[in-house]
Amino acid sequence: MKKIVYIFVILTFSFLFTTKVKADYKASALNNSGATCNLYNGSTGYCLYKDSNLNSYTPGVIWLDTGDEVTVLTSYPKIESKDKSLCPGEYQYVSRYRTNGKTYYGYYCDTYLSTGEVSEELKALFKNAGFPESYWSKLAIMKQAHPNWNFKAINLGLDFNTAVTSENTLGLSLIQVTSSTNDVGYLNTSSGSYNYYTDTYNAFDGTTWYAANYDTIAYYMDPRNFLSDMYVFQFEGLSYDNTLSDSLYLNSINTIFSGDYLLNYSNDFLTAGKEAKVNPIYLASLSNQEVRNGATPGTAIAGTYNGMFNFYNIGATSGTDAVYKGLNWAAQTDEFSLRPWNTPYKSIVGGAKWMGRYYISIGQDTIYFKKWDVVSNVNSSSGSNYTHQYQTNIEAPKSEGLSTYKTKNKNNILDLSYTFYIPVYNNMPNETKLPNKGNQNNYLKTLSLDGKQVADFDGATTTYNYYTSNNKVTVDATKVVDVSTVTGLGTYDVSSNKTININVKAQNGAIKTYTINVIYQAPTKPITDDSTVQEVLNEAGIKNGEYITGISVGSDISTIKTKILNVKNNAVVTLMNKDGSIKNSGVVATGDKVRIELPKETKVYEIIIYGDVNGDGKIAASDYVRIKNHIMDTAYLSGIYKIASDVNKDGKIAASDYVNIKNYIMGTGFISQ
Repeated sequence: MKKIVYIFVILTFSFLFTTKVKADYKASALNNSGATCNLYNGSTGYCLYKDSNLNSYTPGVIWLDTGDEVTVLTSYPKIESKDKSLCPGEYQYVSRYRTNGKTYYGYYCDTYLSTGEVSEELKALFKNAGFPESYWSKLAIMKQAHPNWNFKAINLGLDFNTAVTSENTLGLSLIQVTSSTNDVGYLNTSSGSYNYYTDTYNAFDGTTWYAANYDTIAYYMDPRNFLSDMYVFQFEGLSYDNTLSDSLYLNSINTIFSGDYLLNYSNDFLTAGKEAKVNPIYLASLSNQEVRNGATPGTAIAGTYNGMFNFYNIGATSGTDAVYKGLNWAAQTDEFSLRPWNTPYKSIVGGAKWMGRYYISIGQDTIYFKKWDVVSNVNSSSGSNYTHQYQTNIEAPKSEGLSTYKTKNKNNILDLSYTFYIPVYNNMPNETKLPNKGNQNNYLKTLSLDGKQVADFDGATTTYNYYTSNNKVTVDATKVVDVSTVTGLGTYDVSSNKTININVKAQNGAIKTYTINVIYQAPTKPITDDSTVQEVLNEAGIKNGEYITGISVGSDISTIKTKILNVKNNAVVTLMNKDGSIKNSGVVATGDKVRIELPKETKVYEIIIYGDVNGDGKIAASDYVRIKNHIMDTAYLSGIYKIASDVNKDGKIAASDYVNIKNYIMGTGFISQ
């Protein structure tokens, strides 16, 4: 059952006491100062709420959920007794360790807390407005605290997972991570964004902006995570409100720009709002987000690069030199938006007009919808979502909404009439959470068996076969990143077949398991046997002559061993890499060697996989290129690799060979081994 708590910010205090909430409660607001918390010495303090998901303090009326923190602010630090006699019933501890070496205690009484439920009247209101039940509880808190606020559901008709997946396109949804925040757990680890082998991320602007991962995008796209006083203004309609006075708008703009050079342009932002029919408080919040404290071209507004200004960073698309892209965009000619923006006034007013025409007037009329283009299918005949987005920063709606909230709160206009347009998706999960912040890398760098590194080891490949005649095998490994942990290393008894699992746990808790299938081969006993190697190979169905052929692409080395041992269990079969080193695991590749020892004969063969021209055990574009270069006399193949390139086996290397490889790669052809 959900419950609520009334909480307010107190700007001046002496001591903080913090506790994790064990249950959900509503604290009654006893006066305009906020909810009262009792302390052990009989004094009272004020409650300050810290959201466990957003990891930030939240003023105003908000949900207090299990696991969240309540901080008591008090000017009475000397609370050394744990006497609970002042509490008539059950209580909750409140404590915080201080730098003077003492821990101070307080409590709040359950007796003074009451269960908060959404009234039937509000349930009906939200249901009729189109909101699912998972929205009701947080909407109820805001409606009770701000009766003049109105909430309108925008039912998008979009599957939530589909929307998140569409936004999870490299370069489309970015998050800023610096060495100080180190929130790498939020970052995308797919190809093009991250290299598991080197633990390096691709910065899309060359510095600190990286692709966010699915869970992080889902969290910031889920409107329910931002239904609180502090963040709900990302859903506020952005049209100009004629009922508000110029002085109120100016005071709000000045509050946003306090202490920054942008304060010099407050009147221009008011004019921009009027002319563009866009909320000037939003315009100021956006500019504050984009270019605050910017006195260099790095913020795209200084005018020192081609003489242009860009107070909203319009056109500063993701990638390197984003700032200069924005300034180049500002230098173009467009009469409607007053470009070129060679003065601050033109940039501020013209940029507002441009946003009004190309975003707000077409239905992307909230901070949320400007970032997340999920409403085009509702307001546009084209129905093309995810393409018309003002910015790539997924945290922008949260920060811009917070800036708007702070301004309205400081100017005492929170309780005016506002309408919030809140999106609703189909098939929404019960909840979305930010992932753990830790490093996500759980790759091994090397794997060693009996003191020798697996020559063809690949951190992305998790299953290996190992043949041995020893009773014991020692497994060792190195990891890609120091912060991961490895278990399962050591010495094992393998006198019978055994499976060994090596677990690599990333800093964020993700686990990758490497499996080693140890196949024990008892030492061979000398017996009388006149069989020849060729006879054994023929009986095993393995094509042979000068070379061994007929092995399917991608076959494990166990394929050859098993076929031979099924015919002659006293044979000793050893697979080797092209350099003659023992190959204990992996796929068969062109250039590999196999040594077959029988009582009367030992022979070594090279292996050919037709089409595997570079000897990596695969048939891919790189093989196609090698054959083409050979034909064009820009590079030459020789030896066994030249033989492997004759895929149609006509005795020559020609265009038909690389065409066969190309068709094989595209799935329209077959290469016979």
